Amino acid sequence: MVKINRTYLWLLIIPVILKNSHGAFFKMSKLECRDVNEDLVRVSACRLKAVKRDITEATIHFQLKKPCILAIFSYFKLHVELLRKYNTYQPFFINRTFDACEFLKTRKNAVYLDILFKLIQKYTNANHTCPYEDALIIDRFRPLHNNLILPIPTGDYLIKFGFHNMNTLMVHLYVWFGFKELETWEVGSEAGSPKNPKHNVNA
Repeated sequence: MVKINRTYLWLLIIPVILKNSHGAFFKMSKLECRDVNEDLVRVSACRLKAVKRDITEATIHFQLKKPCILAIFSYFKLHVELLRKYNTYQPFFINRTFDACEFLKTRKNAVYLDILFKLIQKYTNANHTCPYEDALIIDRFRPLHNNLILPIPTGDYLIKFGFHNMNTLMVHLYVWFGFKELETWEVGSEAGSPKNPKHNVNA
């Protein structure tokens, strides 16, 4: 029997999902910055703000310190792990370390990271190739429901980001969120979110 690598399988499946998706409801319910290496980074902001009942905004500000600035010119790693809530949060498809500088240079060989990056690129200063100096910022990020398409089923999730300078952890970012695929009739509603969502978006 021929074995198919899971990554290549998702490369085939994701375009089909995206083509037939109608958008989604997405709400961040909790945000935490953990394991901060104070020799390399200072966390100036790491918070969620409720804008409306179904909309939250994320603001994250990592102030880079001098040793980090010097090293980050050549090598910056980002580890991404996605977990889905069943009785507990369990690993779900994504668990990989990316060369962030190489990705930003080529935008290739990182399907999952490319989907995530497209969500935040309008809200961040990390929208250019390396090097980065002074700070990494995401300012008032809020996904637009009708334009949001993710290749995951309805459910509650936790996504973990590990920011590494060379081989040293700088900080972990944890984001809890609820996700619901919208039906065709739900797309284009004024609020941009479904009526009476059946799952709990709170962690």
